[in-house]
This record gives sequence, structure tokens and C-alpha cells, in this order.
Amino acid sequence: MSSPIESRSEKYLRFSRRGMTVALLLVLAVGGVCVVMAVHPASPRFPQAVLPLWIVAVVLAAGLQRTLGGERWDPRAPEARAIAEDEWRRSNLDRARRAAFVVVLGAQLPLGLLLASLPTPRAVTAMAAATVTLGLATLMGLFLYFDRDAPDAG
Repeated sequence: MSSPIESRSEKYLRFSRRGMTVALLLVLAVGGVCVVMAVHPASPRFPQAVLPLWIVAVVLAAGLQRTLGGERWDPRAPEARAIAEDEWRRSNLDRARRAAFVVVLGAQLPLGLLLASLPTPRAVTAMAAATVTLGLATLMGLFLYFDRDAPDAG
């Protein structure tokens, strides 16, 4: 539970983490739609799926903005710079990047075998969409996992 008086840097850090969570959810939603569209391109339901995705994105962005408690995100603020230049967060991002790279490389053969029964253009498109979605989702998910608050050692 957060304390009643929260510093501006804590608000910016919470906003940054929640923003990454929102981005992860959007990547999963849009990536899933892209993979399905590549596998079944003639489905008449895709135009109907685009509008709800936009609505969800706008609602998530509006809810995310409320995280700052009425303040506006200023990327030039000292707090935002401190978060962006934090060595711990950078090392967590590097760890997540390396792991996501290994996951994406390891997924290529299973994806290729899974999509081999499709015609070549559809298989290649589905594999590209799945690879990008898997890579981004793994990167963001692992970064959020590595970047969680460490328990106090006291």
C-alpha cells in the first residue's frame, strides 16, 4: 500500500511501470489480432475487431494518465531523467533484452514447423507477426519482472 504522501519521483516511477504494463497489454492484443489476421486473412470479423482495440487503447491511456494524480508527464523533468538514467533499470532492461533475444531465436523453429501447413506468404506473415509479438511481450514482461521492488533487507 502506498503512503499518503508520495514523492514526485515515486509517482513518475509508478507511472513508468504502469505505462510499460499498458504497453505490454496493447502489444499482446494487437499482436494477437495480427497473427490471427495473417493465419485467416479472409475473415469478415477483422474490421469489427479494430474499433474495440482503439477504444481499449484510449481507455488504458486515460487511466494511465490518472496515475500521476493530476500532474502531467514531463520527460524533461529531473525525476523522469533520473528514472531513464537509473543504472538498475538499465541493467534490468539489458537482462530482459538478452533473454528476449534467446526466446525469439528459440521460437523460430517451432513457429516454422507450426505454420508449415499454410501457404508460404501467409506463413511468413504469421511468423513475422508472432515473432515481433513474442519478442516485445517477452522484453516488456521480463523487464517488469526484473524491475519490481526488491524486498527490504532489514
